[in-house]
Amino acid sequence: MSIASTAAWKALQRHAREVERLSLRDLLADPRRCRRMTVEHDGVLLDSSRQLATPETVRLLLALGREAGLKRKLGAMRRGARINRTEDRAVMHVALRAARGTEYRVDGEDVVPEVHRVIRKVRRFAEEVRSGTRRGATGKKLTQVVSIGIGGSYLGPEFAAEAFRTDPACAKAARGRELRFLANVDPIDAHLALDGLDPERTLAVIVSK
Repeated sequence: MSIASTAAWKALQRHAREVERLSLRDLLADPRRCRRMTVEHDGVLLDSSRQLATPETVRLLLALGREAGLKRKLGAMRRGARINRTEDRAVMHVALRAARGTEYRVDGEDVVPEVHRVIRKVRRFAEEVRSGTRRGATGKKLTQVVSIGIGGSYLGPEFAAEAFRTDPACAKAARGRELRFLANVDPIDAHLALDGLDPERTLAVIVSK
């Protein structure tokens, strides 16, 4: 059954029409509502108060999650089940974020050690680029980076780059370097992303999940 045909979805649709008539300015003026729209866990703050939404919106979204069996599906993901029906494979987001020593089995095999082996390899490569021991094809130091990725492969790295940009230590370490993002197959976008770069000093990083 399509999720759009459930009672929870229809209730959310009705609520959405009601919320459209509200003013975000008025919602932000309600301190009780703002407190209820904010949650913190393990040092991460999620603030939904600046969205055109209310605590009732959150309640209805949680109801939709229960209707969709979200908790059961998250459990299947953590168990390494093949929930990616398109490619008939496990969705290994959990493994990619797992701490060293954590066990995450797919088809009976713990994949976490392999994840950390690749992480170490990526870190070593990055350190070699930063130090200048790994250079471009003509021997020049790599000071310009183009991150090539579409969708989540673009947004994740850009969000991380924007967050690190305001950190003093990160900004100091990045001084003299340039980072650009190519997130579209459109030739005009490619021209804008690559314009002015020195091919001898440019590293292209292809990001793909």
